[in-house]
Amino acid sequence: MEALHLDNPDWLSPTAALTQFLPLETEVITPNPTTRTESVFGFRVGSLGFLVTSSTYCEVIEQLQVNPLPNVEAWFSGLINLRGDLVPVIDLQLLLGEEVHADDKKRQLFAIGQGDKAMAFWIDGLPEIQTDFTHPLKQLPPLPAILQRCVSGGYFYNDQLWFNVQFDELFKTLGGQYATEGTAL
Repeated sequence: MEALHLDNPDWLSPTAALTQFLPLETEVITPNPTTRTESVFGFRVGSLGFLVTSSTYCEVIEQLQVNPLPNVEAWFSGLINLRGDLVPVIDLQLLLGEEVHADDKKRQLFAIGQGDKAMAFWIDGLPEIQTDFTHPLKQLPPLPAILQRCVSGGYFYNDQLWFNVQFDELFKTLGGQYATEGTAL
């Protein structure tokens, strides 16, 4: 190849030809802190929507018997045996004081967490992947007391409120609140 360069003085050497151009400037994209670009799972419970990050372990549970317990709050549906772990089942609609209107056949059990850190909720329909939450609420609306420490942000999308819930905090709040009251879970 160098011989070609020597034969024709107008030609560049291969190394010179490949290195003569400066690299293109790369466009630096800085994320807008108000824009949510991460995919999340959204599930509905009554009039509210809840968001779970895609990095959180969660699953829809089908055809698993919920074993009720005596002398517990109405919102505590009972326990399920999920791969050898006893998982509490919560009816968020009852817990939040909403009237239950959902068709029982459309309600699904949705578990969040794994092992002894898991909890299951009754949800309306199947969860959906959500990506269009770009405008967070500037101020959260009044929330039920049980959610006040657990909600980190919210959105209004498709005529529905959606909340970022720290579910581990919700689990601690439920456990701590009712353990101190002496109410059996």
